[in-house]
Amino acid sequence: MPAMIALILSILPALVCLVLTALLILDLCSEFSRTRLYLIIFMAVAGLLYTAHAVYFNHQTAVIPVTDTLYCFCNPAVFPLFYIYIEELTTGRHNTWRHAIYLLPSLLCMSAVGTIYSLMNADEMGTFIQQYLYGGNVTILSGLPWWQAVTHQVIKIIFALQIPFVLFNGWRKITRFNRQIIGNYSAVENKMITTLKPLLLIFAVTSIVSFVSNILGRQAFTDSIEKLAIPSILFSSLLLIIGHTGLRQQFTAKDLLEDVGETEHLHDGKDEKAHTAANTIREVIIQVVDGEQLFLQPNLKINDLALRLNTNREYIYRAINIGIGQSFADFINSRRIDYAAHLLEDNPQTPLSEVAQKSGFSSPSAFYRNWRRFKGSAPKVSAQHS
Repeated sequence: MPAMIALILSILPALVCLVLTALLILDLCSEFSRTRLYLIIFMAVAGLLYTAHAVYFNHQTAVIPVTDTLYCFCNPAVFPLFYIYIEELTTGRHNTWRHAIYLLPSLLCMSAVGTIYSLMNADEMGTFIQQYLYGGNVTILSGLPWWQAVTHQVIKIIFALQIPFVLFNGWRKITRFNRQIIGNYSAVENKMITTLKPLLLIFAVTSIVSFVSNILGRQAFTDSIEKLAIPSILFSSLLLIIGHTGLRQQFTAKDLLEDVGETEHLHDGKDEKAHTAANTIREVIIQVVDGEQLFLQPNLKINDLALRLNTNREYIYRAINIGIGQSFADFINSRRIDYAAHLLEDNPQTPLSEVAQKSGFSSPSAFYRNWRRFKGSAPKVSAQHS
């Protein structure tokens, strides 16, 4: 029974990757998305990584030279691949050469390890596997086994250096993407990336645990089911969250660019000209939005307002962000909430779902969230109708 539990724990992360890769491929077949393709590649490479782990933990030493070579590519590749996925999701700009540079260290690591394995004879391979991979000993090694051990140590360092880069730049790109969403849409539900930020933190924490595990050596987890269970369950849970988030996140920077065009040039504008232009049309925007009740349009975008005023979208953006001091989403949704409050005041028994619809919200959940945001408490209505 303990052997069966250990086997399940050793293959669990790889099985999770396999299932998620299959689901993502099915989703990709229904509608192609380069963003989804990169998530599939990330999940597939993670699956190979944990397959190599399973081979190691089940002492399949005959194939370790092959699986360890794959492992030495996958281990330093998962972080860059996850970052490429975030980059594709949040910028919509594909750059094959930049992505190749991200993965170059992984390819070099695999090439170095594979080359050294190919130069080893059977005795040297056996010595390296038993003394270093399973024993964690370096000092007693010499020749090619020593060089292979040094190469593995370098790979651990490369892996560690990737953590702050992916965390910092990934967080920055997600923040900028979300800022673009609330600056261009009034209905931000199912558009903003609300899960990837905490996921990025979890990913970083998990990777720090992985780095510590690398320092301790995988051999530290081979003698105890309890020790093996910690990384197995931790990584499996993380992969499930990543896969679930990826399947749910349909809106990407590509959709943003198609809807509103280039957004990188939109900025807060600290210069005097930006403030002057913002103040010039601020009152006009308020008069038109309130007078014509444009906020009642569920999918109102900043482009729609620019078209109505026959002006540049950047002027609208600056007028709202600088002159009014709100994002476009907050500007519109605050008016929707005020309108909803009047509806409830005039007809207190109106169902909240009806109030939400009449106020321009795309869903009741968006109404509840914005009500709490601007009113500080939940909306109240007659219990028999709510």
